[in-house]
Amino acid sequence: MREDCLYKPYCDGDCSKLCVRYSQMSYMLEHSNLPKSQQCIHKLVAPKCDLDAFERLHDIQMNIKQFVKQGKNLYIWSSEVGNGKTTWSIKILMQYFDSVWEHCAFNQMGVFVNVPNYLAKCKASIQNPDIDLRDIQTGLLQAPLAICDDVIVSQLSNYDYSNVETFIDSRLFEGKSTIFTSNYSPNELENMVG
Repeated sequence: MREDCLYKPYCDGDCSKLCVRYSQMSYMLEHSNLPKSQQCIHKLVAPKCDLDAFERLHDIQMNIKQFVKQGKNLYIWSSEVGNGKTTWSIKILMQYFDSVWEHCAFNQMGVFVNVPNYLAKCKASIQNPDIDLRDIQTGLLQAPLAICDDVIVSQLSNYDYSNVETFIDSRLFEGKSTIFTSNYSPNELENMVG
């Protein structure tokens, strides 16, 4: 059995080197920009104070294929750090991959982008052409589902704002689903970026 297979706890243990599910999932994960340390199934416990949000996110996770098909978007926010915003977005992305692996035909179905890191890489790529952003940029423009983690963490420069606005507008125009996480409320976000 492959040690890195996400399905090893659920499989009968009779693995084949030609396992289509493993191959498709590996391809989607490799092209998702999701850090290797996050390419796993996370467990979350619902605290009483966030039970309603936990249940709504669980419903979206269980119906993610329909959510994406309808081109819906989600903004997960909390002013508190470490309460599961990023973990939930990854859980939802992983569930989406699990629901479409049979039909992905080795296409990039989802992308995970930590926006501050992406913007820093965009700036660095101006000076260093060896920085390859193709998978991220292709995913932001074409993947059915994108996760934009920490979409706004501070005031954006004009350059940053232009980059963020470009991929958000493109995804909205194309009817592609995006899940945003942030520490800012929608009102605070509107005051910062309009």
